[in-house]
Amino acid sequence: MNYFGLTGLINFVTCISLGFFVLLQDKKNLQKISYFILNCSVAVFSLGYFLWQTSTTASSIIYFKVLVVGIILINPAYLFFVFVFLEKIKSQRYPLLIVLVLNLFFITANLKGDLYVNFVEKFNIGLWPNPTLLFSFYLGFWLLQCLYGFYFLFSNFRKENEKRKVQIKYFTIAAIIGFIGGGTNWPIWYGINFPPYANILISVYIAIVAYAIVRHQLMDIEVIIKKTLVFAGLFAVSYGIFAGFAYVGSILFENIVRNRWVAMVPSVFVIVLILRPLELFLRNTTDKYLFQKKYDYRELLRAFTGEVLMVLDLKKLLELTVDKLAEIVKLDSASILLYDENSKHFEPAAITGGKAYFFTLSYEDEIVRHMRASGRHIFAEDMADKDIGTVRFSKMINELRVKLMIPLMHQDDMPGILCLGGKKSDENFTQDDVDILLSLSKTLSIAIINARLFEKLSEAQAQAAQREKMAVIGTLSAGINHEICNPLGIARGQCEMFLLNMADGIYKDKSPDELLEKAQDIMNKVIHETDRATVITRKLSSFAKPAKGETTDDVAVEDELEEVIALVEHEMKMDNIEIRRDIKPGLERIYGDRKQIQEILFNIIRNAGQAIKSGGEITVSARNAGRKVYVDIKDTGEGISKKDLKQIFDPFFTTKEPGKGTGLGLFIVKQIVERNEGRISVESEQGKGTTFSLEFRVAGQDGEVRP
Repeated sequence: MNYFGLTGLINFVTCISLGFFVLLQDKKNLQKISYFILNCSVAVFSLGYFLWQTSTTASSIIYFKVLVVGIILINPAYLFFVFVFLEKIKSQRYPLLIVLVLNLFFITANLKGDLYVNFVEKFNIGLWPNPTLLFSFYLGFWLLQCLYGFYFLFSNFRKENEKRKVQIKYFTIAAIIGFIGGGTNWPIWYGINFPPYANILISVYIAIVAYAIVRHQLMDIEVIIKKTLVFAGLFAVSYGIFAGFAYVGSILFENIVRNRWVAMVPSVFVIVLILRPLELFLRNTTDKYLFQKKYDYRELLRAFTGEVLMVLDLKKLLELTVDKLAEIVKLDSASILLYDENSKHFEPAAITGGKAYFFTLSYEDEIVRHMRASGRHIFAEDMADKDIGTVRFSKMINELRVKLMIPLMHQDDMPGILCLGGKKSDENFTQDDVDILLSLSKTLSIAIINARLFEKLSEAQAQAAQREKMAVIGTLSAGINHEICNPLGIARGQCEMFLLNMADGIYKDKSPDELLEKAQDIMNKVIHETDRATVITRKLSSFAKPAKGETTDDVAVEDELEEVIALVEHEMKMDNIEIRRDIKPGLERIYGDRKQIQEILFNIIRNAGQAIKSGGEITVSARNAGRKVYVDIKDTGEGISKKDLKQIFDPFFTTKEPGKGTGLGLFIVKQIVERNEGRISVESEQGKGTTFSLEFRVAGQDGEVRP
C-alpha cells in the first residue's frame, strides 16, 4: 500500500466513524442526518480512492468511477448540511434541487466515461486519467458550489450569536481545509507535477469538526461523548485489572487452589471496590481535560438556594449574587442593574470585576424595550449586530465587560437586569450555561421583589416604632418636666435671692470684690443646674429622632443603657420601681445601628416597668461571652403564662388592657434586633417575673452560637 492509498483508508475510517456516531445519537434530527450524508459522500470518495490506489490495472477504472461519484456527491451534501445548519433549508430548497439535478447529470456522465479518458502513468505515482472538456466544466461547477456554501457561511456569521459564531468558524475552517486537501488531486489530471500529498487534510477536516462537537456543541452531543469516554475508561481499567489478576492468579494461586476460576476471585472483588471511585475519577478527568473549565452546576444551585436566596437585605442579596456568580461560574465580571421607580431608570446596584462606571438605562431605552418585549436574554455581540443600543450603551458594555444580559422577569414586571462578563477561560457561554442562568434569574427576580417588600415592611415598622416612641415621649413628659423644672427652679431661686438681698441692703457692707465673688458663686450654680436641664432635653431630643438605618461597628452597649435608663428612671421611681445595674466593665463594642439599639433597650426596659404593678425591681445586666455581648433585662413582675409566651413576638398580640397597647411593640423589637444581626429570647415564670435576653455580635467578628 502506497502513501496515497493510506490517506484514502484513513479518511474513509474517520469519516464513516464520526458520521455514524453523530447520526446514532438522534436519527430523526435533520442536522445530524445532513452531517451523516456529508460524511458518507466523503467516505465514498475516500474508499474509492483507497481501492483505486491499491488495485490492479483491470479493476482500477471501476474504483475510480466510485471515487468520482463520491467527489460529485460531496458538494450537494455539503450545501445541504450548510443550509440545514444555518436554518436556510426552506429558502434554499429550489437552488439545492437544481444543484442536485446537475450533479446527477455529472454522475451519469462519469458512469458513461464522458468525464475522462486514457488512464496513464503520471510522475511515477500511478495511473491517472486525462480530463475531457465536460470535466473542465464540472470542475468550474465544483468550485462554484464550494464558493456558494462559503458565501452563506460568511454572510450569516455576523448575524448569529456568539456560540453559533464559534461553531460556524470551526466548520468553515474545517471545510476549507477539507476542500483544499481534496482539491490537490486536480493538478495531476491536467499534467501538473503537484502530487496530492495533502489529501490527508480530509482527516484534518474530520478532526476539527470532532473538536467543535466536543468543545463547542456543534452537534449537541457533549453528554454522549462524555459517557462514551467514561465507559471506555471503565472498560479498559476493569479489563486490565481482571486480566492482570487472572495472570497473577494463574501463577500464584492456581497451584494452591487447583482451580483457575477460583484464582480469579480476588480480581472480581477489586473491580467491585474501585468501580464507583474510578467512574467519578474518569468523569472529573473528562470534565477537566476534555470539557475544560466547566463549573459544577450543583455548587451554583447550592450557593443560591442555601445562601443567596435566603437573604432579605436587598443590598446584601445583590452583592452576594454577583460575587457568587463571578466566583463559581468563573466570570471576568458580573453586575446587576436595578429599576428605580422614582427616576424610571435601571441603575447599577452591585458590581464585581467591572469598572465602577456609573450609568443608567432608561425604561424606554431600546435595549430595555427589547428585553421587556421578548423576555429573552441577549449577547453583547447581538446588540451590535442588530444595532440595539447607543454609543453611551456601548461604553457601558465595555466598562462593565458585559457579554450576556439577562432580564430579571417576574410575570410582566422587570425589576432588574443581570449583566455577565465573559468567562475567564475565554470560552463562550454554552446552551447549558444559559439554561441554568435563566432558571436562576427567575428565582432571583422573586428574591429581589421579596427583599423590596421586606424593605417596605421595615420602613412601615420603623414608622410604627417612631409613632409609638413619640406617644411614649408624651407619657414621659410629666416626669421629664419635673426633672427639667428642678434644676431650672434652683437656678432661678439663686438669682432671685441675690437680687432681693441686694435690694434689702444685705450686701451693703460687702466690698466690690466680695460682691463679685458672691455673684460668681451663684453663676456657677446656675450653670451647673442649667447643664443638668440641657443634658435631659438633649437625651430626650436625641431619643425622639428617627433611626436612619446607619450601621456601625462602634456601638457601646453600656452608653446606650445609661442613656435609656436616664430617660425612664424618674418614671420608674414614681411607680416605686428600682433599676439595678449589673454591667460588667470592658464590654466589647457591637455591630448595629446605634439609634435602633437604643430603641430596643428602651422598649424592653419600659415594658419591664409596665409589667410591675406596685413596686418592684428591674435588673439590667450586660457581659461579654466569647465573641458576643449579652444583655439581660429581668423584672419582678407577674410573669407571662406559657400559652402567651409562645405568642409574645407575634404581631398584634398583647396582654395589656384594650386601648393600652397595639401589640406591635415586641414584634417590632424582634424585627429590629434581627436586622442588627442579633437575637432575642424570653424566659418567664408566673408570679416570679420575666427575663428578656439580647445577643449581639462583637464588631468585626462572625457570630457564634450562645453557650
